[in-house]
Amino acid sequence: MSRDRIEHRAARISLVTGLSTLLSIGIQLVSVPVCLKYWGKETYGSWLALYAAFTLVRSVEVGFVSYVGNQLNTLFHRDQRALREHLASSIHGILVLGALQLSVGAAALWSDGVAVMLGVTTGADHRSGLALLVLIVTWVFSGSYLGIVHRLQIPTGMMYQAAWWALGFQVTQFAGIILAAVLHLDMLQTAGLFAFVQCAIYVASAAYIRQKLPAFYPWWRGGRPSTGIRDLGRSMFLTASNLIQQGSTNGTVILISALSGPAAVPVFTTVRTLANLWTNVTNVLTAPLLPDVVRYHATGDSQKIVTVSEAYWVLVGTAVNLGAVATYPLIGPMYGYWTAHSVSLDKPLLCLLLASVVVMNVGGLVSLYLNGINSLRIVLAASVIRGVFSLAVGGILFRYFGLAGFGMGILGGEVVALLAMGRYFVKRELLRQGVRLSFRSLLPITLSTASVLLFLMCDGFGVPLARYLYPVALLGVTVAALWGWRGLDYDVRIRLVRMIGNRFVRDGAA
Repeated sequence: MSRDRIEHRAARISLVTGLSTLLSIGIQLVSVPVCLKYWGKETYGSWLALYAAFTLVRSVEVGFVSYVGNQLNTLFHRDQRALREHLASSIHGILVLGALQLSVGAAALWSDGVAVMLGVTTGADHRSGLALLVLIVTWVFSGSYLGIVHRLQIPTGMMYQAAWWALGFQVTQFAGIILAAVLHLDMLQTAGLFAFVQCAIYVASAAYIRQKLPAFYPWWRGGRPSTGIRDLGRSMFLTASNLIQQGSTNGTVILISALSGPAAVPVFTTVRTLANLWTNVTNVLTAPLLPDVVRYHATGDSQKIVTVSEAYWVLVGTAVNLGAVATYPLIGPMYGYWTAHSVSLDKPLLCLLLASVVVMNVGGLVSLYLNGINSLRIVLAASVIRGVFSLAVGGILFRYFGLAGFGMGILGGEVVALLAMGRYFVKRELLRQGVRLSFRSLLPITLSTASVLLFLMCDGFGVPLARYLYPVALLGVTVAALWGWRGLDYDVRIRLVRMIGNRFVRDGAA
C-alpha cells in the first residue's frame, strides 16, 4: 500500500484540481461574453489592465511566500519547532513587503506617470488609480500573511482540502466580477466589491485552518524579526524571479494597453486564455507531485525523480500535446460564439501561444522540482529569460507583426528557458547525486512535441502544407506515447494501471 501512496494521493488531489480546472474553463468561457456584453470592450479592457497591475504589485511577495512555504514543507518532517519559528517570523517580512505594495498603490494614485507605467487608466470616469489602491490595501491586510498560512496544508496532508479552497476562491471572485459587470459598476466600485469578496473568503479559510490545525495556532507566536528579515533576504532571488515572471505575464497586458489602448487587451487575453487552458492541465497533473519530489531530493533518492520524470513525459506530455492538437479545429468556430463576435481571432497569435504552452509543458515537472527545492538562481535565470523575450523581444516584434510579435517573444522565451532548466537539472541536480537521465527517455517527448510544433507553426502562418501535417501531428503524438510507455519500467506501468483502475472503480462505486 505504501508503494502506491504517491499514485493514489496524486490521483485524489488531481480529481478535485481537475474539477477546479474545468470550473476555471467554464468561468473563463462565461465571463468573457458576459463582461463584453454588459461592460463593453473598453471598460472590460480597463478592468483587465487594472487587475494585471494589481497582480503585478502582489508579485513582490510571491517569492517570499513560496520560499517560506518550501521551508515549512521541509521542516515539517525535520524540526517542527523551527517550522513554527519561521511561520511566526514571516509576518515581519510580510510587513516590509506590505509597506512596499502600499507605497506603489499610493504612488499610482498621486502620480499619473506611475499609473501609466502600471497600465492603469487615469480618466476620472474610471478612477482606476484609487481602485488599484483599494485592491492593494485590502490584500495587504487580509491575504498576504494568510497566503503563507495556507502553505501549512501541503506538509500536513491537506492538499486535497487546499484544492477545494482554491476552487472556492475562483467561484467567489468570478461571482464578484460578473455582478460588477451586470450592474455596470465603474472601476472603483468593482474594486470595492472584488476586495470585499476576496477578504471574506480568505478570512473564512483562516478560520478553517485554525480549526483543522490547532497545534500551529496562533501562527504568529514565537516569531523573531531577525528570522523573518533573514528569510526575506534569502528569498530575494525567488522574489525577483516571480516579479519578472509576473512582469512578463501581466506586463504584456500593460504594454499592449499602452501601445494600442485598452480595446486591444481583450484580443490578446482571450487568445491567451484559450492557450492557458492547457497550462491548467499541466498544473493539475503536476502539482500533487510536489511533496514527493521534494522528499526524494531531501532523502537523496534521485533515481525516483528520474522515474517520475519519465512517467510525467508519457502521461502529462501526451495529455497536453494530444489535447491541444485534437481540440484545435474547434477553436475557430467556438471563438466567435464565445466572444459574441465582438473580438476577432488572431490565428498566428493563437498558434504561437499554444506552441509556447506545449514547450512549457515539457519542463513542467523540472520547474516544479527546482522551485520546490528553492534552487533560486536557475529559477531566476529562467524568469529573466522569459521576461526579456516576452517584453523586450515581443515589444520590438510588435512593430512588425502586431500582437503575433508578443507570441513570438513568449515562445522564444519558453524554448530558451526549457533548455537552461533542463541542462541544470541533468548536469547539476542529477549528476551530482550520481544519477543519469538516458537520452533514449527524451526521444518520445521530443517526437511528440516536435510534431505538434511543426503543425502549429505552419498553420499559424498559412503554410498550405499545414492541413497535411495535422494527421501527422496526431500520429506523432500517439506513436510517441506508445514508445514512451513501453520504455517505462514494468513495475511503474503496473502501478500506473492499478492507480487508474482503482480510480475508476471508486468513481463508479460512488
